[in-house]
Amino acid sequence: MIKRLDVIVLGLLTARPRTGYDVRKWLDTYGRVMGYTAPPSQIYRQLARMEERGWAESVLDPRTSGPDAKLYNLTDAGREAFDEWANGPYEPSARPMDPDFQVRMTFTQQLGPEAMLQLIRTELRFRRDQHVHPLPHDLSLLPDDATPEQRAWLQEVQLLGTQRGRYVVSSFIAWLEAAEARLSLLVENQRQGRPTFLSVPPEALINPTID
Repeated sequence: MIKRLDVIVLGLLTARPRTGYDVRKWLDTYGRVMGYTAPPSQIYRQLARMEERGWAESVLDPRTSGPDAKLYNLTDAGREAFDEWANGPYEPSARPMDPDFQVRMTFTQQLGPEAMLQLIRTELRFRRDQHVHPLPHDLSLLPDDATPEQRAWLQEVQLLGTQRGRYVVSSFIAWLEAAEARLSLLVENQRQGRPTFLSVPPEALINPTID
C-alpha cells in the first residue's frame, strides 16, 4: 500500500528532481496547508526506501560548501506507482480536514480539470451525507451513578462539539460547491473548445476574496 509520504515525494519528483532537503523545505512551507508534515529523518528514510523499490534513483549533486547532496530522480516504475495512485479510487476520511483530500487535490492536478471535478464531487457527496447524519452524543463517558447535573453538563459540552463539527462541515461543503461550479465551467469550456482556464489575477492567489 502506498503511503502518504510516498505520494507526496513521488508527486514532487514528477515535476523535477529534488534532494531530501528540497522535500523537507517544501513540506515545511506547504505541508501546513495540507495539515501534514514529516521529520527530516523520516523523509530521508523514505527516499532511501523508494530508491530500493526502484521508484527513484539518485545522483550526487556537488556542493561548493559542505558535503555533496543526493539528487533524486523519478524512474519509470516510480511514475507508474504514482499514476496508479492518482487514477485509483478515492474514499474520503470521516475527518473533514483530513490531509488525504488536500494531498489528492495537490497532486492529481496533473490529470486535469475532469479528474479534479470528480474528486470534488466524491468529497462533496460524502460531506453532505455526513452533515445529514451527525454522530450521536456519547453517554458512555458518564459513570453509571452520574447525577442529573453531570449528565446535563456532558450533553452541553457535546452539543458544543457537535455544533463546531457542523459549522466546519458546512463551511467545507460551501467551498466544495463553489469549487464544483468553477471546475464544471472549466470542463465545459474544454469540451466546447473554448479557453479552458479562467483568468485569475495573481493577487487573488495571495489574498482570495469570497463573493
